[in-house]
Amino acid sequence: MKRFEQLLNDKLMPLAEKLTQNKILGALMEGFIRCSPITLGIAFITIIGNFPVPAWTRWLTEIGLMQHVSAITNGATGVLTLYVIYSLSMAYAKRININERNSALISLAFFIMIMPQTITTLDASGKETIVNALKLDYLGGQGLFIGMIIALVITRLYAYLSSKNLSFKLPPSVPAMVSQSLSPVFVVTIIFVLAFIVRVAFSYTSAGDIINFFIQVINAPLNSVVANPLTIILIISFMGLLWFFGIHNAVLQGPLGAISLTMLAGNITAFQNGEPLPYLMPAVVYAGMSSAGFMGIIVGMMFKSKSQKYKQIAKLSFIPSLFNITEPIMFGMPIIMNPIFFIPQVFPQLIAGFVTWGLASTILPVTMNPYMSLMPWTTPTFIKMPLLGGVNFTIIMIICFAISILIWYPFLKVADRREYELEQQAQKALEEGEDNEN
Repeated sequence: MKRFEQLLNDKLMPLAEKLTQNKILGALMEGFIRCSPITLGIAFITIIGNFPVPAWTRWLTEIGLMQHVSAITNGATGVLTLYVIYSLSMAYAKRININERNSALISLAFFIMIMPQTITTLDASGKETIVNALKLDYLGGQGLFIGMIIALVITRLYAYLSSKNLSFKLPPSVPAMVSQSLSPVFVVTIIFVLAFIVRVAFSYTSAGDIINFFIQVINAPLNSVVANPLTIILIISFMGLLWFFGIHNAVLQGPLGAISLTMLAGNITAFQNGEPLPYLMPAVVYAGMSSAGFMGIIVGMMFKSKSQKYKQIAKLSFIPSLFNITEPIMFGMPIIMNPIFFIPQVFPQLIAGFVTWGLASTILPVTMNPYMSLMPWTTPTFIKMPLLGGVNFTIIMIICFAISILIWYPFLKVADRREYELEQQAQKALEEGEDNEN
């Protein structure tokens, strides 16, 4: 293990350093980190509102509190794309020496302009009616990747157009705040015309808008797959890969939801009739891969970090991660678009899927109670898996945990060493500055 860590330190770290010095990757990492207070701050309310006890959530609904829990959650993660666009655009603008606030506001406006702004619903009489509204799905996970692209492209376009002397020249007597707001009007007009063109162009596609078009492109290869162990392994691994690049799992909720419901309904019906479960192995593989993706184990390892950054992230993210709330750790470290964490983000679940399939097919056969799959999504993995599949499944879960730990450990060590060295350098520079002042 020591040799492998040294290999990572010698080979991977220089590459990671070079990549993080890239203006776009650096902006992406800073943008996600700046959003972490939102994902961390909402975690407590999310856990309380979705605590894995059905009687508790029913009670919250009956007394009228659940709607307010949902409102607070939607105000944070439900519109997370807006926060990412703003912070990412500001981070990128800072790196290319352009007005940060203007870039962020223009990028945000561009995104909202290209979104659908009406929703078809049913009125009290059952007739279809069109309501002026924005879809929370697009403002949250489904729009995240498109939002990232817009933040980067529009900020760069704003910088390019501003360099072509397209801004109004106001006299020096005009206050700086007024000058910065009015001088780029012509540039912004060009950008908003582009938004109009994009909106109109995609309205003529079957998708109707650019975000839905992107979702359809991602989903197209998956819409015709059937529920079997191999397709489950491929889809869950693909989700891990997409999440590394900032494409939220919500983008795949169509095909994944269809497969999950097919497996769940088929297994429950067979279980009720005392018949063999038709989707036993796909469900077992799915649960095993979920165990390997359980971030509570990974965050727990970070308590022994040398760097203060990782220790603080561990303290703030540990409880949410136990309840399967991963955004704090994904944005806080960040894992998204961080080259150091590409392998541990993508491969543990892939390996665990094949290991689970092999073990459950041979020496550790699993009998599953499919009703346990109906437990809330916030149920900790180490509670849900034993209830779902008994002793053998618990053993498989522990093995999947071990796979995840073994893959994550060396990369966490290398990343922690890097952060610790940066903290030491910053501390030394601060002390030298204080000595020079004295």
